[in-house]
Amino acid sequence: MYIVTGNEMRRIDEETIERFVPGITLMERAGQRIYERLCADFGPIESRKVSIFLGRGNNAGDGLVVARLLAEAGARVRLDYLHEPKDFSPDAFKNYGKLSNFRKNKEISENFLYLADWDKKVKLELEESDLIIDSLLGTGISKPVRENYERVIQVMNSSGLPIVSIDVPSGVNGDTGEIMGISVQADVTVTLGLPKVGLLFYPGKSFSGDVAVGDIGIPGEVIEGQALSLYLIDAEQAREDLPVKKPEAHKFARGSLLVVAGSRRYAGAARLAAESALRVGCGIVYLAAPHSIRGAVQASAPEVIFISLPETDSGTIHHDSLQSILGEVRYDALVVGPGLTTEEQTARLVRELIARCEVPLLLDADGINSFEGHYDELLESIRGKEAVVSPHSGELRRLTSEDVAESPPSKRIEHLRALSTSGGFVLVHKSAPTIVAQPEGHLYVNVAGHPGMATAGSGDVLTGAIGGFLAQGCSAGAAARAGVYLHSRAADIAALNTGEGGMIAGDCMRALSIALGELE
Repeated sequence: MYIVTGNEMRRIDEETIERFVPGITLMERAGQRIYERLCADFGPIESRKVSIFLGRGNNAGDGLVVARLLAEAGARVRLDYLHEPKDFSPDAFKNYGKLSNFRKNKEISENFLYLADWDKKVKLELEESDLIIDSLLGTGISKPVRENYERVIQVMNSSGLPIVSIDVPSGVNGDTGEIMGISVQADVTVTLGLPKVGLLFYPGKSFSGDVAVGDIGIPGEVIEGQALSLYLIDAEQAREDLPVKKPEAHKFARGSLLVVAGSRRYAGAARLAAESALRVGCGIVYLAAPHSIRGAVQASAPEVIFISLPETDSGTIHHDSLQSILGEVRYDALVVGPGLTTEEQTARLVRELIARCEVPLLLDADGINSFEGHYDELLESIRGKEAVVSPHSGELRRLTSEDVAESPPSKRIEHLRALSTSGGFVLVHKSAPTIVAQPEGHLYVNVAGHPGMATAGSGDVLTGAIGGFLAQGCSAGAAARAGVYLHSRAADIAALNTGEGGMIAGDCMRALSIALGELE
């Protein structure tokens, strides 16, 4: 599924209205999708009292459709206007007119917030309500929220009631995720047509609650004609990326992976990466690591085949291990990096190993750090290869001198796109959200996961998941997308038992197989 900015969605809406259906029809469909979500989450809807806060644009028009549908179903509806109805957009005003019978029969009551001294009255009203619908501002906001809207948003947020926002929580910039002074804190956001950038990037994501996409019947040819290049990584995408397993396949047919990782200090990183590859379906995993950590790894992960390597005095892999790594076993894909450290001999080994690698590969963590000051050498070493590079912001800065940590989404996206396109590799930027950039210019934004993933070893689990899919024959892009989704979905599953704050990387690793089972 594509992701769009507010301007892109407006162009899509305009072309749809010009070529296919009138705007009032799109508004009706939008209201229907929102109403369906309300019934699903807050039913039985006929027993609810719902307060709807209205601006004056098409977002308000969507809210007026919802009001009519709720009243038809028997719910009690209260409309809170911030503007006179005569100031509504044309389609919103048409829907205001459709409510006349409901107002006459008192199935819908009204409150005019553009008049003075409304605060106390609205607060009393909300004490009797079950639910708030935010139909104030929509995607178009690019300046700080005006004072009259700010007061209303404060009352909404302080009510303690669940809030459902239409399209984008009012106050969130739909293009950047920036909070324009203040924002509605939504529990659910029903975004219309396609998901908006601002719902997926922080801080906007933290104000959006559970995001659902409402299909309003935009023709596929209109969307495809926009030359969009930003996509969601969701369950549907991940299912498409999963490798096909033949029922008669043996372990080698399911892929063999070599993981070069670990040191005396970071034995856990090697174990997490290797075992994670097995948990996403890889048939056999070899771990090439310093001899001193063999006992620790094999005791905790007996399914991993350990290859003992000579080590430096500090317990890292010795440069003389290169021939052992290249000649010990046959493998379908290579992972290099977790827990290696950047000891000089080890870093030199990494650079030579990547240059001589002839299979799809993933470079992560200290594998990336080993190329600090040697970025051109890395590009030469992976030219023409199926390669994934998976840095967090600090590793990316050390490797390329590009600092994207504090960049707004648009600049971050373009930085990552340029690096992937010019370098010819798949770039997995581990952040919130994680982004997968592909050499042909497409970018994928992950939707699952939670802040509890910011814990030691989490990146090693992701590395193993991506590497496991590479070994099973997935392209670099498919392996990255499937690995990123399963990693974050596994974290969601693990947190159901541990909570977000108490989840550790091992919990996430063990939940990988459950997340994979969901997709299968």
